[in-house]
Amino acid sequence: MQAAWRTASESLRQEGWNLDVLEEPLDWPFEPGPLTISKVRGTLYGVAIGDALGAPNEGKPRWKLQAEPLDSLKPHNERPAGTVTDDTDLTLALATSILESGTLEPEDLVPRLIEAASKTVAGGWATEQAVERLRRGAAWWLAGTPSAGNGAAMRAAPVGLFFDEPDAIRRAAFLQAIITHRDRSAAASAIVNALFVGWLARGGPAGEEALFWLAGAVDGLEVPLASRHRRKKHQTVAGLVREAAEYVGEPEKAFEHFRTGAFVLETLPSALVVFLTYQDQPEKALLLAAHAGDDTDTLASLVGGWLGAYLGDRKLRSRTPSNWWQVAAAPAIERISRR
Repeated sequence: MQAAWRTASESLRQEGWNLDVLEEPLDWPFEPGPLTISKVRGTLYGVAIGDALGAPNEGKPRWKLQAEPLDSLKPHNERPAGTVTDDTDLTLALATSILESGTLEPEDLVPRLIEAASKTVAGGWATEQAVERLRRGAAWWLAGTPSAGNGAAMRAAPVGLFFDEPDAIRRAAFLQAIITHRDRSAAASAIVNALFVGWLARGGPAGEEALFWLAGAVDGLEVPLASRHRRKKHQTVAGLVREAAEYVGEPEKAFEHFRTGAFVLETLPSALVVFLTYQDQPEKALLLAAHAGDDTDTLASLVGGWLGAYLGDRKLRSRTPSNWWQVAAAPAIERISRR
Protein backbone atom coordinates (compact mmCIF):
# COMPACT_ATOMS: atom_id res chain seq x y z
CA MET A 1 0.00 0.00 0.00
CA GLN A 2 2.92 2.36 0.62
CA ALA A 3 3.91 2.38 -3.04
CA ALA A 4 0.32 3.06 -4.08
CA TRP A 5 0.09 5.89 -1.57
CA ARG A 6 3.25 7.54 -2.91
CA THR A 7 2.01 7.30 -6.49
CA ALA A 8 -1.44 8.70 -5.76
CA SER A 9 -0.35 11.40 -3.34
CA GLU A 10 2.30 12.74 -5.72
CA SER A 11 -0.28 13.11 -8.49
CA LEU A 12 -2.97 14.62 -6.29
CA ARG A 13 -0.68 17.07 -4.49
CA GLN A 14 0.28 18.46 -7.88
CA GLU A 15 -3.41 19.22 -8.37
CA GLY A 16 -3.65 21.04 -5.05
CA TRP A 17 -5.07 18.32 -2.81
CA ASN A 18 -4.17 18.77 0.86
CA LEU A 19 -3.22 15.28 1.98
CA ASP A 20 -1.34 16.31 5.12
CA VAL A 21 -4.31 15.28 7.27
CA LEU A 22 -3.94 11.70 6.07
CA GLU A 23 -0.32 11.62 7.18
CA GLU A 24 -0.96 12.82 10.73
CA PRO A 25 -1.14 10.14 13.48
CA LEU A 26 -4.62 8.84 14.23
CA ASP A 27 -5.39 6.52 17.15
CA TRP A 28 -8.50 4.85 18.50
CA PRO A 29 -9.77 6.92 21.46
CA PHE A 30 -10.68 3.69 23.29
CA GLU A 31 -9.05 0.36 23.97
CA PRO A 32 -9.90 -1.70 20.86
CA GLY A 33 -11.06 -5.27 21.21
CA PRO A 34 -10.23 -8.09 18.80
CA LEU A 35 -12.06 -8.40 15.50
CA THR A 36 -14.32 -11.47 15.51
CA ILE A 37 -15.81 -13.55 12.73
CA SER A 38 -19.22 -12.53 14.06
CA LYS A 39 -18.45 -8.88 13.41
CA VAL A 40 -17.15 -9.64 9.91
CA ARG A 41 -20.22 -11.68 9.03
CA GLY A 42 -22.51 -9.16 10.66
CA THR A 43 -21.03 -6.24 8.72
CA LEU A 44 -21.14 -7.95 5.33
CA TYR A 45 -24.61 -9.38 5.84
CA GLY A 46 -25.78 -6.00 7.10
CA VAL A 47 -24.57 -4.33 3.92
CA ALA A 48 -26.28 -6.96 1.75
CA ILE A 49 -29.56 -6.99 3.67
CA GLY A 50 -29.86 -3.21 3.64
CA ASP A 51 -29.01 -3.16 -0.05
CA ALA A 52 -31.58 -5.84 -0.97
CA LEU A 53 -34.28 -4.23 1.19
CA GLY A 54 -33.73 -0.76 -0.20
CA ALA A 55 -33.18 -1.62 -3.86
CA PRO A 56 -36.89 -2.00 -4.83
CA ASN A 57 -37.51 1.49 -3.40
CA GLU A 58 -34.59 3.29 -5.01
CA GLY A 59 -35.48 6.52 -6.75
CA LYS A 60 -38.97 6.77 -5.27
CA PRO A 61 -40.11 9.69 -3.10
CA ARG A 62 -40.46 9.13 0.63
CA TRP A 63 -44.17 9.96 0.74
CA LYS A 64 -44.95 7.24 -1.79
CA LEU A 65 -42.86 4.64 0.03
CA GLN A 66 -44.51 5.42 3.33
CA ALA A 67 -47.93 4.97 1.71
CA GLU A 68 -46.91 1.56 0.31
CA PRO A 69 -44.42 0.16 2.84
CA LEU A 70 -42.61 -3.14 2.43
CA ASP A 71 -41.33 -5.37 5.22
CA SER A 72 -39.65 -8.17 3.27
CA LEU A 73 -37.24 -8.66 0.39
CA LYS A 74 -38.89 -7.90 -2.96
CA PRO A 75 -37.89 -8.41 -6.62
CA HIS A 76 -36.24 -5.46 -8.37
CA ASN A 77 -34.49 -4.67 -11.63
CA GLU A 78 -36.21 -7.75 -13.14
CA ARG A 79 -34.33 -9.93 -10.63
CA PRO A 80 -35.73 -12.09 -7.80
CA ALA A 81 -36.12 -11.01 -4.20
CA GLY A 82 -32.81 -10.97 -2.35
CA THR A 83 -30.83 -9.72 -5.33
CA VAL A 84 -28.20 -7.20 -4.29
CA THR A 85 -26.82 -4.26 -6.27
CA ASP A 86 -23.46 -2.63 -6.76
CA ASP A 87 -23.41 -1.61 -3.07
CA THR A 88 -22.84 -5.24 -2.07
CA ASP A 89 -21.08 -6.55 -5.16
CA LEU A 90 -18.35 -3.89 -5.01
CA THR A 91 -18.05 -4.27 -1.23
CA LEU A 92 -17.37 -7.98 -1.64
CA ALA A 93 -14.92 -7.33 -4.49
CA LEU A 94 -12.98 -5.00 -2.21
CA ALA A 95 -13.08 -7.50 0.67
CA THR A 96 -11.78 -10.29 -1.54
CA SER A 97 -8.97 -8.13 -2.89
CA ILE A 98 -7.78 -7.09 0.58
CA LEU A 99 -7.80 -10.68 1.81
CA GLU A 100 -6.02 -12.00 -1.28
CA SER A 101 -3.40 -9.25 -1.28
CA GLY A 102 -3.02 -8.84 2.46
CA THR A 103 -3.30 -5.09 1.93
CA LEU A 104 -4.93 -2.50 -0.33
CA GLU A 105 -3.32 -3.16 -3.70
CA PRO A 106 -4.93 -1.17 -6.54
CA GLU A 107 -3.41 -3.41 -9.20
CA ASP A 108 -5.31 -6.34 -7.68
CA LEU A 109 -8.47 -4.38 -6.88
CA VAL A 110 -8.98 -2.82 -10.30
CA PRO A 111 -9.73 -6.04 -12.25
CA ARG A 112 -12.05 -7.17 -9.47
CA LEU A 113 -13.97 -3.89 -9.64
CA ILE A 114 -14.20 -4.18 -13.41
CA GLU A 115 -15.54 -7.72 -13.16
CA ALA A 116 -18.03 -6.91 -10.41
CA ALA A 117 -19.28 -3.80 -12.21
CA SER A 118 -19.89 -5.82 -15.37
CA LYS A 119 -22.20 -8.23 -13.54
CA THR A 120 -24.01 -6.08 -11.02
CA VAL A 121 -27.37 -4.35 -11.30
CA ALA A 122 -28.17 -0.69 -10.65
CA GLY A 123 -24.59 0.52 -10.94
CA GLY A 124 -23.79 4.17 -10.34
CA TRP A 125 -22.83 6.36 -13.28
CA ALA A 126 -19.59 7.68 -11.74
CA THR A 127 -18.32 4.18 -11.08
CA GLU A 128 -19.40 3.01 -14.52
CA GLN A 129 -17.50 5.87 -16.18
CA ALA A 130 -14.37 5.16 -14.13
CA VAL A 131 -14.57 1.44 -14.81
CA GLU A 132 -14.80 2.08 -18.53
CA ARG A 133 -11.65 4.20 -18.37
CA LEU A 134 -9.91 1.48 -16.36
CA ARG A 135 -11.01 -1.12 -18.86
CA ARG A 136 -9.38 0.95 -21.59
CA GLY A 137 -6.10 1.02 -19.68
CA ALA A 138 -6.22 4.27 -17.69
CA ALA A 139 -3.93 4.46 -14.68
CA TRP A 140 -5.85 3.66 -11.50
CA TRP A 141 -4.89 6.96 -9.81
CA LEU A 142 -6.18 8.97 -12.79
CA ALA A 143 -9.29 7.05 -13.85
CA GLY A 144 -11.70 8.23 -11.16
CA THR A 145 -14.69 10.39 -12.04
CA PRO A 146 -14.69 13.85 -10.38
CA SER A 147 -17.94 13.06 -8.60
CA ALA A 148 -19.06 13.50 -5.00
CA GLY A 149 -21.41 10.56 -5.32
CA ASN A 150 -21.60 7.89 -2.62
CA GLY A 151 -20.16 5.02 -4.70
CA ALA A 152 -16.75 5.12 -3.00
CA ALA A 153 -18.25 5.22 0.50
CA MET A 154 -20.78 2.45 0.02
CA ARG A 155 -18.14 -0.22 -0.61
CA ALA A 156 -15.58 0.87 2.02
CA ALA A 157 -16.70 -1.32 4.97
CA PRO A 158 -14.10 -4.10 4.42
CA VAL A 159 -11.29 -1.59 4.94
CA GLY A 160 -12.54 -0.99 8.48
CA LEU A 161 -12.69 -4.71 9.10
CA PHE A 162 -9.39 -5.91 7.69
CA PHE A 163 -7.02 -3.09 8.68
CA ASP A 164 -6.41 -2.75 12.41
CA GLU A 165 -4.99 0.74 12.85
CA PRO A 166 -6.92 3.95 12.12
CA ASP A 167 -3.98 5.36 10.13
CA ALA A 168 -4.02 2.37 7.79
CA ILE A 169 -7.82 2.38 7.53
CA ARG A 170 -7.81 6.03 6.55
CA ARG A 171 -5.23 5.65 3.80
CA ALA A 172 -6.65 2.41 2.42
CA ALA A 173 -10.18 3.86 2.30
CA PHE A 174 -8.82 6.90 0.49
CA LEU A 175 -6.91 4.86 -2.09
CA GLN A 176 -9.82 2.56 -2.93
CA ALA A 177 -12.07 5.62 -3.23
CA ILE A 178 -10.08 7.59 -5.79
CA ILE A 179 -9.97 4.66 -8.18
CA THR A 180 -13.58 5.48 -9.13
CA HIS A 181 -14.30 8.82 -7.40
CA ARG A 182 -11.53 11.39 -7.77
CA ASP A 183 -13.22 13.85 -5.45
CA ARG A 184 -12.20 15.04 -1.99
CA SER A 185 -15.62 14.66 -0.37
CA ALA A 186 -16.21 11.24 -1.94
CA ALA A 187 -12.87 10.15 -0.48
CA ALA A 188 -13.71 11.68 2.91
CA SER A 189 -17.02 9.82 3.00
CA ALA A 190 -15.28 6.51 2.27
CA ILE A 191 -12.87 7.19 5.11
CA VAL A 192 -15.73 7.96 7.50
CA ASN A 193 -17.58 4.76 6.63
CA ALA A 194 -14.48 2.57 6.94
CA LEU A 195 -13.38 4.15 10.22
CA PHE A 196 -16.88 3.84 11.71
CA VAL A 197 -17.02 0.16 10.77
CA GLY A 198 -13.62 -0.33 12.36
CA TRP A 199 -14.68 1.61 15.46
CA LEU A 200 -17.87 -0.39 15.97
CA ALA A 201 -16.35 -3.78 15.10
CA ARG A 202 -13.66 -3.26 17.76
CA GLY A 203 -16.04 -2.26 20.52
CA GLY A 204 -16.07 1.51 20.24
CA PRO A 205 -19.04 3.25 21.88
CA ALA A 206 -21.98 3.68 19.52
CA GLY A 207 -22.71 7.24 20.56
CA GLU A 208 -22.43 10.76 19.31
CA GLU A 209 -18.80 11.06 20.46
CA ALA A 210 -17.89 8.89 17.48
CA LEU A 211 -19.14 11.56 15.10
CA PHE A 212 -16.69 14.18 16.31
CA TRP A 213 -13.77 11.78 16.11
CA LEU A 214 -14.78 10.72 12.59
CA ALA A 215 -15.10 14.34 11.48
CA GLY A 216 -11.70 15.15 12.92
CA ALA A 217 -10.18 12.28 10.96
CA VAL A 218 -10.96 14.04 7.65
CA ASP A 219 -10.78 17.69 8.68
CA GLY A 220 -8.83 19.68 6.10
CA LEU A 221 -9.09 17.14 3.31
CA GLU A 222 -12.06 18.70 1.54
CA VAL A 223 -12.94 21.79 -0.42
CA PRO A 224 -16.50 22.83 0.57
CA LEU A 225 -19.12 21.87 -2.00
CA ALA A 226 -22.16 23.80 -3.09
CA SER A 227 -25.41 22.33 -1.85
CA ARG A 228 -28.49 21.86 -3.99
CA HIS A 229 -30.95 22.76 -1.27
CA ARG A 230 -29.28 24.03 1.92
CA ARG A 231 -29.30 27.65 2.94
CA LYS A 232 -25.66 27.27 3.89
CA LYS A 233 -24.30 27.17 0.39
CA HIS A 234 -21.09 25.23 0.93
CA GLN A 235 -20.64 22.10 3.04
CA THR A 236 -18.12 19.37 3.79
CA VAL A 237 -18.54 15.78 4.89
CA ALA A 238 -16.64 16.63 8.08
CA GLY A 239 -18.99 19.48 8.92
CA LEU A 240 -22.14 17.47 8.23
CA VAL A 241 -20.93 14.47 10.24
CA ARG A 242 -20.66 16.81 13.23
CA GLU A 243 -24.03 18.34 12.43
CA ALA A 244 -25.64 14.88 12.39
CA ALA A 245 -25.33 14.83 16.19
CA GLU A 246 -28.06 17.49 16.38
CA TYR A 247 -30.58 15.15 14.72
CA VAL A 248 -30.03 11.90 16.60
CA GLY A 249 -33.48 10.78 17.75
CA GLU A 250 -35.17 12.66 14.92
CA PRO A 251 -34.37 10.81 11.70
CA GLU A 252 -37.36 12.15 9.78
CA LYS A 253 -36.12 15.68 10.42
CA ALA A 254 -32.67 14.55 9.34
CA PHE A 255 -34.06 13.31 6.02
CA GLU A 256 -35.65 16.71 5.41
CA HIS A 257 -32.54 18.58 6.48
CA PHE A 258 -29.77 16.55 4.82
CA ARG A 259 -31.88 14.81 2.13
CA THR A 260 -31.32 11.23 0.98
CA GLY A 261 -29.91 11.40 -2.53
CA ALA A 262 -26.73 9.84 -3.91
CA PHE A 263 -24.73 13.00 -3.13
CA VAL A 264 -22.41 12.14 -0.20
CA LEU A 265 -23.46 15.29 1.64
CA GLU A 266 -26.95 13.79 1.77
CA THR A 267 -26.58 10.05 2.18
CA LEU A 268 -23.89 9.85 4.84
CA PRO A 269 -25.27 12.18 7.55
CA SER A 270 -28.79 10.82 7.11
CA ALA A 271 -27.54 7.24 7.49
CA LEU A 272 -25.54 8.16 10.59
CA VAL A 273 -28.64 9.63 12.23
CA VAL A 274 -30.68 6.49 11.52
CA PHE A 275 -28.01 4.22 12.99
CA LEU A 276 -27.40 6.28 16.12
CA THR A 277 -31.14 6.58 16.72
CA TYR A 278 -31.95 2.87 16.38
CA GLN A 279 -28.64 1.07 16.93
CA ASP A 280 -30.28 -1.57 19.13
CA GLN A 281 -33.39 -1.90 16.95
CA PRO A 282 -31.97 -3.09 13.64
CA GLU A 283 -35.28 -4.06 12.06
CA LYS A 284 -36.67 -0.58 12.67
CA ALA A 285 -33.45 1.07 11.50
CA LEU A 286 -33.27 -0.88 8.25
CA LEU A 287 -36.92 -0.39 7.37
CA LEU A 288 -36.67 3.32 8.09
CA ALA A 289 -33.62 3.63 5.85
CA ALA A 290 -35.25 1.56 3.10
CA HIS A 291 -38.22 3.94 3.10
CA ALA A 292 -36.26 7.18 3.32
CA GLY A 293 -36.67 7.90 -0.38
CA ASP A 294 -34.21 8.49 -3.23
CA ASP A 295 -31.01 6.42 -2.80
CA THR A 296 -32.59 3.92 -0.43
CA ASP A 297 -30.34 0.95 -1.21
CA THR A 298 -27.13 2.78 -0.37
CA LEU A 299 -28.59 4.48 2.68
CA ALA A 300 -29.88 1.16 4.05
CA SER A 301 -26.66 -0.71 3.19
CA LEU A 302 -24.59 1.86 5.12
CA VAL A 303 -26.91 1.53 8.11
CA GLY A 304 -26.84 -2.26 7.79
CA GLY A 305 -23.06 -2.41 7.74
CA TRP A 306 -22.80 -0.36 10.93
CA LEU A 307 -25.50 -2.43 12.63
CA GLY A 308 -23.63 -5.63 11.79
CA ALA A 309 -20.31 -4.22 12.95
CA TYR A 310 -21.91 -3.12 16.22
CA LEU A 311 -24.09 -6.15 16.96
CA GLY A 312 -22.34 -9.01 15.19
CA ASP A 313 -24.21 -11.51 13.07
CA ARG A 314 -25.92 -13.42 15.90
CA LYS A 315 -27.53 -10.42 17.53
CA LEU A 316 -28.37 -8.92 14.15
CA ARG A 317 -29.99 -12.19 13.05
CA SER A 318 -31.99 -12.53 16.28
CA ARG A 319 -33.45 -9.03 15.90
CA THR A 320 -34.39 -9.15 12.22
CA PRO A 321 -36.77 -11.36 10.21
CA SER A 322 -35.18 -14.64 9.16
CA ASN A 323 -36.24 -14.22 5.53
CA TRP A 324 -34.14 -11.07 5.25
CA TRP A 325 -31.05 -13.26 5.41
CA GLN A 326 -31.91 -15.01 2.15
CA VAL A 327 -29.82 -12.60 0.12
CA ALA A 328 -28.18 -13.76 -3.10
CA ALA A 329 -24.76 -12.73 -1.79
CA ALA A 330 -24.92 -15.13 1.18
CA PRO A 331 -22.54 -17.78 -0.30
CA ALA A 332 -19.90 -15.15 -1.08
CA ILE A 333 -20.23 -13.63 2.38
CA GLU A 334 -19.78 -17.03 4.01
CA ARG A 335 -16.64 -17.71 1.94
CA ILE A 336 -15.11 -14.35 2.86
CA SER A 337 -16.02 -14.67 6.54
CA ARG A 338 -14.29 -18.04 6.86
CA ARG A 339 -10.94 -16.77 5.56
